[in-house]
Amino acid sequence: MNKILLITEKLFKQHSPITAATDVAEFVPYLGIAQELHITPLLGTALMDELCRQVEANSLNEANSALIMQIAPTLSFYTVYQALPFHWATIVNKGITIRESENSKGVSISDLAQLRQWIKNDADLLKKQLADFLLKNKGDYPLWENKHTGCVAENIPFDSGFFFPKR
Repeated sequence: MNKILLITEKLFKQHSPITAATDVAEFVPYLGIAQELHITPLLGTALMDELCRQVEANSLNEANSALIMQIAPTLSFYTVYQALPFHWATIVNKGITIRESENSKGVSISDLAQLRQWIKNDADLLKKQLADFLLKNKGDYPLWENKHTGCVAENIPFDSGFFFPKR
């Protein structure tokens, strides 16, 4: 997994559905996971490597800077999607606990599943818009490995986020 994050914590906070009072540091590990699972497959290795090199060197060209601004909402929503289960429950030495405080009540697993689905639906739509941006501006991104033909949205697989074991 690439260690360079394409977006800053500031961009994440601007484009994600979290509140202004949320501690962004708790989401940072999930930025890398979301980037690897959802952004890298769309961009392809060559374009992702170029973006990471330019981000690391703080030398984004104009086209790649525009691309980062297109990536930010998609990556932010996928980051929240990936992080939600681990903000609902915590893995500790004695097992798994549901996070609750004295001033609030935790949501149920079905509420969490519904919230994740809404966030995933938005993230998938933002991913389609990102793919459409790349398709429209493919001349600016010669390293883009366009694996999608025709309507990009039809070629992005749907994932409900639930796993049902076979019996």
